[in-house]
Amino acid sequence: MKTFKKIDIFLILAVILIAVFFTLKTNNREDEIFLVKLDGKIYTELKKPGDYPVKDKEGKILTIVHYDGKNVWVTDSTCPLKICEKTGKIKRGGKIICVPNKIVIESQTQELQTW
Repeated sequence: MKTFKKIDIFLILAVILIAVFFTLKTNNREDEIFLVKLDGKIYTELKKPGDYPVKDKEGKILTIVHYDGKNVWVTDSTCPLKICEKTGKIKRGGKIICVPNKIVIESQTQELQTW
């Protein structure tokens, strides 16, 4: 039976600590929000789960965006091809674009300095 040397134990512990550090760093994303932009300007920020209607200047609903706390998707849209609805759910790093309605939904991460 082979026994571990001190260097083997040190390397195993180092790999485990690095893995735990990166797991905690990537899973702790409380600073991430989703932005809904209309005509290139921020329309609203999705911070809490729920349905968010996006309205034009006249008050007509263009799109309904649903946020469940992790994923965002378009549940209803007035655009003709409904590609934004067919895009499906997005999460961190994803983006939904509705060209006819000039709507962009994207994740935005606010980096916090930890050093």
